[in-house]
Amino acid sequence: MIELTRNTGSLSGLTKISDKVIQLSHLKGESVFMTDPEGNRIEMKVTEDGTKVVFTRDEEGRSIAIEERENGTKLYHISSDSTGLPSSHEIRPDKTEVVYFYGLEGNLQHFVEIRPNGDRVSTLFGDNGSIFSIEQKQIGGIVFSAWLNKNNETKEGMIWLHPDGEISKHGDESVIAELFTRYPKFFDGVCS
Repeated sequence: MIELTRNTGSLSGLTKISDKVIQLSHLKGESVFMTDPEGNRIEMKVTEDGTKVVFTRDEEGRSIAIEERENGTKLYHISSDSTGLPSSHEIRPDKTEVVYFYGLEGNLQHFVEIRPNGDRVSTLFGDNGSIFSIEQKQIGGIVFSAWLNKNNETKEGMIWLHPDGEISKHGDESVIAELFTRYPKFFDGVCS
């Protein structure tokens, strides 16, 4: 059984494990450091809102964090995934899973939500606050949505590609045209 002891020495020589998990840099709170018998360090942080996060390192030296929220949601954060960028994996109580992908500065680039029924929603953040989303339904086809910021005005559009190849469109025509241009392989052979 691993026994943890609390570090009681000066914190001046300690490097926070949490500093490497940049997608959590917004979390404020006090850290407590513990060391196991093998000399591995664990950092625990309780934030101002009561969220508890445990930081450690994996066998490859990457910083990881485990966060459990009061509603039962669990989040696993890693400082550097296989692409070299930070990412997070969220598991909600209803079994929905969400994977978040961040840029080098810790800003959210896109996320993928996998619902318990198998539906998958991919959301990408574009330039100027634009948002693109693809919802792949197990039953019902694929829904492409976009919210584009044009001249400080948000315009939205949606294309629903039904399983039989028919499409439904709704919204601003320029946004719908952008969706056709952005995802041409899905609409190959489909009449717009």
